[in-house]
Amino acid sequence: MNERAIAAAPEIRRGTAEELETFGEFWLAMFEEVGNYSECDFLDDWRDRFRRYLQHRMNEGDAAFFVATDGARIVGTAGAIVSDGYPFVVHGVKRGYVFGVRVDPAFRGIGAATALTRASVAFLRTLGCERIRLHASRFGRPIYERLGFVPTNEMELLPSSG
Repeated sequence: MNERAIAAAPEIRRGTAEELETFGEFWLAMFEEVGNYSECDFLDDWRDRFRRYLQHRMNEGDAAFFVATDGARIVGTAGAIVSDGYPFVVHGVKRGYVFGVRVDPAFRGIGAATALTRASVAFLRTLGCERIRLHASRFGRPIYERLGFVPTNEMELLPSSG
């Protein structure tokens, strides 16, 4: 951690539509850092689809993202979205999803990821989400457990390698 990060914790605020591109880059970097990224997971136009989809959901009022800033520079991000589609519509219980939590390495260890996650959870709670999920990397798991998240039995079937 650098001395600048120690001197002043980043400010946490709601992200703007103009910052969606930066949020998308942090989201991709998160996948790359945890080793959960493959060229086949993203089509060439993913950035445009990412921006359009989140902008639409933000306009509907059921999505937001938050940024940690050091002056004018974004040093961390986290997103929050109300889960839609099956099985959520069938269950009738409003659920939320936190995603894209990533902090620039120079600003880690000072509570930015915790603050970003808290802001995301608070947003989802204001929308009436009774349950909130996220996918935790081994790096983020301790943060999320301290905030009360518990592991679930979710599993994933990956494309065959042969």
